Amino acid sequence: MNIYKDKEAQHRIPNQAKNEIDTKKHWNEYERKLWTAVLFFLTATLFAARVAMPVCAAAISKEFGWNKADLGAVMGSFFWGYVTTQILGGYMADKIGGDRVLWMSSLLWSILTFFTPRIAAISSPYFNTMSLLMISRVLLGVSQGVHYPSLMSLLGQSICETKRSLPVGIVTASANFGSLVCGGVGSIILENHGWQQTFYVTGLAGLLLTYVVRSLAEKPKHKVISIDSMVYTQPPTGKPDSVPWRFIFTQPCILAFMGTHFCMNNCFYILISWLPTFFHENFPEEKGWVYNVVPWILSIPASVLGGWISENMIKNKFSVTFTRKTLQVLAMGGTAIFGFILPFCTNFILALLCAGLTVSIQTFHNSAVLVNPQDLTPAYAGSVFGVSNAIGCIPSFLGVYITGHILDVTNSWSYVFLYMGAVNFVGATIFIFWGSAKRIV
Repeated sequence: MNIYKDKEAQHRIPNQAKNEIDTKKHWNEYERKLWTAVLFFLTATLFAARVAMPVCAAAISKEFGWNKADLGAVMGSFFWGYVTTQILGGYMADKIGGDRVLWMSSLLWSILTFFTPRIAAISSPYFNTMSLLMISRVLLGVSQGVHYPSLMSLLGQSICETKRSLPVGIVTASANFGSLVCGGVGSIILENHGWQQTFYVTGLAGLLLTYVVRSLAEKPKHKVISIDSMVYTQPPTGKPDSVPWRFIFTQPCILAFMGTHFCMNNCFYILISWLPTFFHENFPEEKGWVYNVVPWILSIPASVLGGWISENMIKNKFSVTFTRKTLQVLAMGGTAIFGFILPFCTNFILALLCAGLTVSIQTFHNSAVLVNPQDLTPAYAGSVFGVSNAIGCIPSFLGVYITGHILDVTNSWSYVFLYMGAVNFVGATIFIFWGSAKRIV
């Protein structure tokens, strides 16, 4: 007897009942559009809070006398906290609802963002400014770590497979929109009012969105549940919400998803953390708001385009697996190519265009590997994504630090983007050979 197959079977229900249950819990068209808009702005604000430090990095480093290694340590400390709550966030979202976890976490990271300048101003014989900001960044990571697992759980359980790619593409585009707004507006605030005001404004925006999400999450839901669906949703064991961990994480497609996500995170966080510094060093006479904004402009429609391409490929009878692999290869291959070219651009306009293409094409990942847990394990998408994102944080915080170390040792951006491209190649290869989008449980 294969105990893993028996455990998988315990979580299966007849197809007719499964379709009925899924229909009952899915958002209607109005709810889907409303939640897509709200989650877009919440995630945008979350990323604005996250990139406020990189945007203000030059000013903060100058004020406190940091070198690149110090700056890399402070920015990278965010991920030490971020990794700790991924699994918990996904599990709690699957248990009590992603919407509730989202507003509770946003309350915490908004408060931390707002008080970051006050934390930096604290003078203590036991902790210097760098240590205090590192602790603050760790806590910011802890509070933001639950966001994406909760988001994926909420979208996976509330939107059917055929209509999921476009909303996911729109919501995940908000990461770049938030970086864009913080890079543009934040740079203007920085230049005219000081770096502290950037954190104050971002924190207040987060608190406002927290109120909106909480209002929607706690709004009474009127759903009609049939007798059949009630019967079929009763699990046959004493652990109604137990996750078949051993079965799930021994599947090659799950391991391929995790490995590819691991590699893509390395790319994304290098770009989001170090791109402002690249332009500041190579084009010091240019305005910060220009190079902090332009590379992210193309990424917003690109993410939506990725969702549209994915949805239409599926509608035109391409398999979901082929669709996911195609978009992922474009994301990782395109980013590697344009990233490698970027350090050789001596003209500012060409560098902006190349950076924009590098940042934008990686958003195709949002409609490929990022939604893969919803394909493979929709009932446990939050938990699976939480585990993967926790592991994916390892190259993310190490990548940020390694980039600073590479620059200190070689003083060459070419080596940074070569390292990023090599990791992308490994990730794409893994997903091509072992990736899948067929539901396993």
